[in-house]
Amino acid sequence: MVDKPLEVLNKSLRSPVIVRIRGGREFRGILEGYDMHMNILLSDAEEITGDSFERNERGEILIRGDNVVYISPMIKKTDSDTQRKSGKGEESW
Repeated sequence: MVDKPLEVLNKSLRSPVIVRIRGGREFRGILEGYDMHMNILLSDAEEITGDSFERNERGEILIRGDNVVYISPMIKKTDSDTQRKSGKGEESW
């Protein structure tokens, strides 16, 4: 069964997400909250710019809901994925 969008957001609270807004800008951070207008609060936010993945740290930001194009939960790498790539058993994002 496929989760509904608000269920996905609820499961993503206090987890890393990527938010794309109109104009093509993207932000990565910890989803601290949202409201019925899809206003998004991110902590430890950083803007991802360009193809080189340059990061501009922003801290805590509020994104107005009518600018949001999408919100994507970041998939946590498992121990086995990390072990295959790095030879270590650490968790990473």
